Amino acid sequence: MDYPKSMPGVGLVNSRFVDENPVTGTPGSLIPAEWGNALTEEVLTVIKAAGLEPTEGLNTQLLAAIRGTKLFETPAQFDVSQKVATTEFVQRALGNLAGQTNYVGEVSMTVADVGKLSIFTGPSTATLPQWSTVPAGGLVSLMASSGGLTVKVRSGESLVTAAGSVPDNTLSFVGGSYVTFRRLLLGGGWGLDSGDGALKYSPAFTASLNTAGGYQRLPSGLILQWGLATGGALSETITYPIAFPKSVLFLSGGDISPGFADLRFSLYRLSPSQFQRFSNADPGGWNWFALGY
Repeated sequence: MDYPKSMPGVGLVNSRFVDENPVTGTPGSLIPAEWGNALTEEVLTVIKAAGLEPTEGLNTQLLAAIRGTKLFETPAQFDVSQKVATTEFVQRALGNLAGQTNYVGEVSMTVADVGKLSIFTGPSTATLPQWSTVPAGGLVSLMASSGGLTVKVRSGESLVTAAGSVPDNTLSFVGGSYVTFRRLLLGGGWGLDSGDGALKYSPAFTASLNTAGGYQRLPSGLILQWGLATGGALSETITYPIAFPKSVLFLSGGDISPGFADLRFSLYRLSPSQFQRFSNADPGGWNWFALGY
C-alpha cells in the first residue's frame, strides 16, 4: 500500500495529501475511489482474518484483531525462520517443558518427545529419538519414577557422557533419577547433558570402584582412596591408585587375617602418591583407607 502517486489530478504535495487553503486559493488533495477502496480492503482483510465481523462505526476492530488469538499462528517447534513468535512459541523456546508423557516398559521415543518430560514407571527401557529427525541441541528429559531406567540409542548412533564415549551405548539409572540428553551437532551422537543421574559421570565425581584399590573424587576436592594389600614382609610400600594433588589428611589400616591378636603395625606417609607399612610380623592380607585433597 502506498500513496496514489501515479494517479493524475490527486494533488499530492511532496507525495502526501494536503488540505485546501482558502487564503491562497490552493485546492486540497483528492482521494481517488480506487485508492480509498484499496485502503479499506487492506484493513478489512486483517479484521476478517481475526474472525471478526466488520462493523461500520466501530473503529477499534483493527486493534482488536491484532491483539486477538486468531490472527497469528504458533510456528512449529523448531522453526528458526523470521515468522512472528507468539507467546506460546516464546514460552516453549525459553526452556519450559512443553508437556508430559507417561510411559511403561520398552519405548522407542520420537521427535514428539523432544522438549517434553517423559516419566517411566516400573523397570523400563527408552530408546532415544532417531538422531537425524531432531535439530542440534534438541533436549529429551527423562525421569525414572520406579524400577530403574535403561537408556539406549539406535543402531549406528552413539552415547557420550562427560567421562567420554559409552562403550555399549547404553546407560542405566536407578529409580528416582532425572536426566536430560542433548542431540549433538555431529556424528549421530546423544550427550548426557544434566540431571542427578548424570552426576556419577561428572569430572567432579570420577571414581574407580575396585576392591583391590579404588578412589572416589568429590566436588569439594576431597578424595577417598582405599585398597587391599597382601603383606608378605615386615614392611611394604603402597602406591595410591591416584596421587593426592596436595596432601594426605588421614591414613589408616587394619588387619583382615585371622590369628594375629598381638599384631602391631604403623603406617608412614611417604608422599602424596605413596605410604609405607611397618609391622612386627607379616600381616598377610590387610585393608587401608586414606583421605586427602
